[in-house]
Amino acid sequence: MEKLTAIQDAAVNAAGSSFLLGPVGSGKSTALQERLLRLLERGEPAYTILVLVAEPEQRQAYETAVIESGLGPYADLKLTTYSQMALEMVSLFWPLIARRSGFAHPHQPPTILTYDLAQLLMWQVVTPLLEGGAFADLRLRPQQIISQVLDTLNRAALNSLNLDEATDRQRISWTGEKKRLLHLQDAALAANEFRQTCLRNSLLDLSLTIEVFDSQLVLDPEFHRYFTERYRHLIVDNVEEQTPAGQNFIGSLMDLTETTALAYDAGGGYKRFMAADPVGARQFRLQSQLFFQFEESFLSPKKMTHLANMVENFLLHTSGPADGAEDMIMGVVGGRYRREMISDLVAQLAKLIDNGIAANEIAIITPYLDGALRYSLTQALGDAKLPYRLLRRRSSPREEPRIRAWLTWLALANPEWQIVPPAYDVSEALTLSIHGLDPARAELIARYLYRQDEASLLPISQLPEKVFERVGAEMLARVEELRLWLRETERDTPIDVFLHNLFTQLLSQRRFHPEPDVSGAAVCDWLIKTATGLDQAATAMGLKTPAEIGITFIEGILQGLVSAKPPDLGEPPDPDGITIGTIYSYLLAGRPVRVQVWLETAATGWWDIPRQPLSNAFVLAQSYDAQEPWTMTEDFAIRNELLSRIIRGLSGRCSDGIILANSDLDRRGIRQDGPLWRALQPVIK
Repeated sequence: MEKLTAIQDAAVNAAGSSFLLGPVGSGKSTALQERLLRLLERGEPAYTILVLVAEPEQRQAYETAVIESGLGPYADLKLTTYSQMALEMVSLFWPLIARRSGFAHPHQPPTILTYDLAQLLMWQVVTPLLEGGAFADLRLRPQQIISQVLDTLNRAALNSLNLDEATDRQRISWTGEKKRLLHLQDAALAANEFRQTCLRNSLLDLSLTIEVFDSQLVLDPEFHRYFTERYRHLIVDNVEEQTPAGQNFIGSLMDLTETTALAYDAGGGYKRFMAADPVGARQFRLQSQLFFQFEESFLSPKKMTHLANMVENFLLHTSGPADGAEDMIMGVVGGRYRREMISDLVAQLAKLIDNGIAANEIAIITPYLDGALRYSLTQALGDAKLPYRLLRRRSSPREEPRIRAWLTWLALANPEWQIVPPAYDVSEALTLSIHGLDPARAELIARYLYRQDEASLLPISQLPEKVFERVGAEMLARVEELRLWLRETERDTPIDVFLHNLFTQLLSQRRFHPEPDVSGAAVCDWLIKTATGLDQAATAMGLKTPAEIGITFIEGILQGLVSAKPPDLGEPPDPDGITIGTIYSYLLAGRPVRVQVWLETAATGWWDIPRQPLSNAFVLAQSYDAQEPWTMTEDFAIRNELLSRIIRGLSGRCSDGIILANSDLDRRGIRQDGPLWRALQPVIK
């Protein structure tokens, strides 16, 4: 076991309930991990210990600690997130609570809706509403409407609110144009229709799972008896990231367990967009018998804290010490345009690595990672032979060309679905499917052989001789092989089987792709898993025929479905590479590093909050006064508070220093001068 400080050792051995408070990197998680090991070492069965973490990725540190300790079997150790545990418990106790929770067929086992599937179901609900004139004059794409209605459902449940309460909060707090109230009514109608569909068909999305667990199961005497007789020790890391529903559950257990240990990151609460309530979590300090104040950071020097203080002083008008903050800025790189910024940055990173800083001790953090920025950045790192890994929490798979390509072949193999890809998609799919076929020749093939009116490819014999010679016999042989394969594939083949066969029988073969197709395998894996999930839930979602399933699958992705588990694109993530991630993906899952790059430092994206006119996360927070209007004053204050927390969280995860990387103009050609850039002016040399 690790050598512990005096306060860590006291927290590890504390009896009863204890509350550990301190900044990131001060040793709280290490103390909780050692506490877990100490319980196992003393003979406590793993079956009696419940460990709750804020994010699935945070389980690994606990699993590694147990494995390396050599303390024996730990398969019965419950190491999970609140949402995952709620889903498991609702599924396990389904017969106990299904009827009184309002499900129409309580004897029918539940079908789990992942976030991806919930979007597809919501698409079915919202589409007829849009056709009927709902959400008129709202400048949002349909996919944005779908995701925001789902966000309202999820945030309401996680804040222990019902749908009516959530709708009322948003209506009462709104101070803008009156027509927005009509949009909120439309959103409430969609949310209620979605909920009724779930109750009729025993569908469990995140919102309904949490609502049933929080309002029914946790209060049930039988469940309560089961839970309290099994779990005698409770460990909760990052309790500030727990939602009110999660805090209700923790509060119901902590007085009944033999021991409870809760760790709170001062300055945390990054999941506020998903209902995290750092204010509500402070209650546990008063409820706990023992309090441990962690002060010293093992990760970052005091001057890094002063850098965070300097930003906070500017944003929140505080007066924390900021002396020496300039020493934490390792350099400023930039240029007029993104490409110049990226070129200069990669050159500086290469020098750092040459001087002995390992690539995995560097993190590039950006407020957004759009496709163009991701491509430019990864291309430049690849050209410089610098390894990297992407941290991505959510993405829109339609932005990946290979996914569009495979959906194109799926549509052409099933013309009766009447999904007609444009000629550009066909030429792009040909380029990506046949190694060595350039876009110009692929465009010629699509122009002469693709019949858009029939959604089919013609035989290569239909090509004019001059085109045949220009494209080449070898390339055209692959095109013809692909055409015949699509034509001969049996109609109504399950989508996952079709996609598996397309890759293994055809596109991964050497004549199509001479080298192992790692990207293709990742895309194939994601598409197959998504298709399998849809097929298993299809009946409960009201999809009765293969055509209905196929159309829903293709159109859902092409309309912009956002995946919570995006495929790994390109080469497999290099664990020893430079970390690239957005602000929140890094704060919630990234490891501490020696050097951080704050990319596009002058972008307002650091200060912005998502534009969600149909789902205000802060108004839906249980700690917000439901009668208070949400004005520009509240909006401005929350932006400054969040940016201050972001910088404190980032600086607490960095030991050596920060590189500021900025382009004068954003991707639209607009000059950048955001609040973070202005706050850092005193230390920019």
